Amino acid sequence: MVREFSVPPVVTIGDNATLTDPVWDNAATAPAAVQFSRRVDGTWQDVTCARFHAEVVALARGLLAAGIGPGERIGLMSKTRYEWTLVDYAIWAAGAVTVPIYETSSAEQVSWSPQETPPSTDNAPSVKESSAVAPSPGPRRSTRRRRRAT
Repeated sequence: MVREFSVPPVVTIGDNATLTDPVWDNAATAPAAVQFSRRVDGTWQDVTCARFHAEVVALARGLLAAGIGPGERIGLMSKTRYEWTLVDYAIWAAGAVTVPIYETSSAEQVSWSPQETPPSTDNAPSVKESSAVAPSPGPRRSTRRRRRAT
């Protein structure tokens, strides 16, 4: 016999909420708060909510300018790092979908990912970490509310 247990939710998420909402909300309510610390050339640098928002918006605008549209898939292969988070949020802000390809994935998994969900483009921090990319079959319908990169 399996017992069932439930508790009321701690947080209620609105029906129209998206994963990118906190980027805009944090930048508006606590712009100077440190959201990330990242190591650059051996030194830790803080990234504030305002800076992260600005970087997400700039990258999302670049994706939109490159023709990436709502529902398109973007393959992303990288080590777990700040840039992964930045690019992931920018992809979402542009209305596109991230196809994660982890550096720990086997060669078989890497070759399978683009075949099953062909991404539109790839993004990696270096040539060494770039992923294999297959042509996109075209945009898919997105059920998410799209946040404009403004």
